[in-house]
Amino acid sequence: MTILVITKDPAMEYRVRSALGTSADHEVHHFDSLEAADDALSRHTDLCMVVIEHDLDGFDGLKAVEKLSRRRQDCKILLLLNDSDLSVGRHALDIGATATAPISITSDALSAILNLMASKFKLQLLPDDGQGPARRDPSSRLSKRELQILALLCDGQQNKEIAHAFGIQEVTVKMHMRAIIRKLGARNRTHAAMIATRDELV
Repeated sequence: MTILVITKDPAMEYRVRSALGTSADHEVHHFDSLEAADDALSRHTDLCMVVIEHDLDGFDGLKAVEKLSRRRQDCKILLLLNDSDLSVGRHALDIGATATAPISITSDALSAILNLMASKFKLQLLPDDGQGPARRDPSSRLSKRELQILALLCDGQQNKEIAHAFGIQEVTVKMHMRAIIRKLGARNRTHAAMIATRDELV
């Protein structure tokens, strides 16, 4: 699978490569503008993802997201922000980005997001402003069972498999999953897994 990194910072290509690990399934290419990436966008039929850095030395990542989402609707887009400006993040999602994250994101969290985006899951992720429900309310901690279920979720297991692992009903797992998503302030199970990986909850 081909991944394009569009940024004026060559080091970002290295960060993406490192986050993806040593997998031979990914071919990463770096370009300093959407125009420079034009040939690659047409040539690579296996293009699965584009990582775009927003607002670096005058480069407008939002315009790049908008153009790219119209041109390659089959491609997932990650926009990296110079800060955790939620308004920019929400706008990016509205115009076609799959996920947004702060440029200062840790390598582990970047790896989690890239691998989730490369998977079959459909997701939309916003940057965290540090004021999500789980951070605002210290009492909204996950129970021991919820943490166990969250760990298996992060391993990619489905509700039926989790239920079998604990010898409980699948409906019980669904109940716990709803509680996990609510307590973490997540939009869905995929977002919950991303938050858990980012915050090292499991």
